Amino acid sequence: MEQIVKGCYLTSEQRQVILQGIMEGKAKFEDLKSQIGHTTTKTGGPRLRYDLINTHVEENIKSNPHLSMEVHVKRSGSYPYIVLHDFLRNKFVLVLRLQKEIFDPSRYRGENAFSNVDRLMEMGLKLEDLPNDYNHQYSLFLGAEHQPFGIIVCYDAYKDIVYEGALRPDQNDWLYKENITDYIDLKTNKVTHIKRPEHTDKIELSLKKQSDEEEITLKLKK
Repeated sequence: MEQIVKGCYLTSEQRQVILQGIMEGKAKFEDLKSQIGHTTTKTGGPRLRYDLINTHVEENIKSNPHLSMEVHVKRSGSYPYIVLHDFLRNKFVLVLRLQKEIFDPSRYRGENAFSNVDRLMEMGLKLEDLPNDYNHQYSLFLGAEHQPFGIIVCYDAYKDIVYEGALRPDQNDWLYKENITDYIDLKTNKVTHIKRPEHTDKIELSLKKQSDEEEITLKLKK
């Protein structure tokens, strides 16, 4: 299963561009926050950070058209979010803040993960390779062009920690989740380990649970 899942990873250069956008957005937020100073209720910070990260990721993607990625702005209820589309390999990428081990189920994340297992099975995954607690709903294999693979790049709001992963269609667990923080030089906030066209880093399908402090966050409606 690990080798099949590896074929769905972002390329190293795609990771590099997305990570750089995240780091630039966070740095811009810290700069603006220092200029604004203290606020009593602190409700604007999380949304501003979210907006700045999305903006810098979008700018970096558009500045690198050779990556074959497009940026689309979507809405869940009244809240906007971005989707990065690798149109050559038909992969859709969400860029989100992760507050705990796994996201709460939602409609738009469910749509992102809807055909993940079908795509992997078309690539050679066997039903017996899936966890026993997952009840797969069979569907016709329609080809990669009709069965997109959904990826989530999720970042820690306070630390330089970023993960790349893909949810099961039931959203109860991850198909894979890899800490890609080592692509960031923590001393300079520069991204390293650029390899073309595909990365060959060791696959790690588990991660330790985070215990970050709580903050008022942007909540997307289910």
